Amino acid sequence: DKLLTVKENLLSFQSHYGKVKTRIQNQLSYKLGQAMIANSKSILGYIRMPFVLSYIKDKHKQEQKIYQEKIKKDPSLKLPPLENYPDYKEALKEKECFTYKLGEALIKANKTWYKGGYLKFYFKDIPKLKRDFRQKR
Repeated sequence: DKLLTVKENLLSFQSHYGKVKTRIQNQLSYKLGQAMIANSKSILGYIRMPFVLSYIKDKHKQEQKIYQEKIKKDPSLKLPPLENYPDYKEALKEKECFTYKLGEALIKANKTWYKGGYLKFYFKDIPKLKRDFRQKR
């Protein structure tokens, strides 16, 4: 009976706020990583990549602005911190995936572009991520 109540609470939480995995996949790091992987399959993809990444960044910024306006009007719409999700351990796993880490490294490179951030990203960060990912498997 207690297990049933716990499951009902979990379903209620997830139906109201969604799953933590979806929250992670909606973060800019994950979106950028996903786009880089998808566009690295062909020459045309590499050529298109800067435009795709710029579009994703702008769209994400716009979505964040809309979200902030919504919660300003109705604070009850604010999503709880990731730690409060019942499937939080899933979030930690998702943040360790290659897609998320790749996007995170790109954001970091973008913040230090004037110090050669993109060169470091391409020649140091990507190979390191690939090595780490292969070792984990």
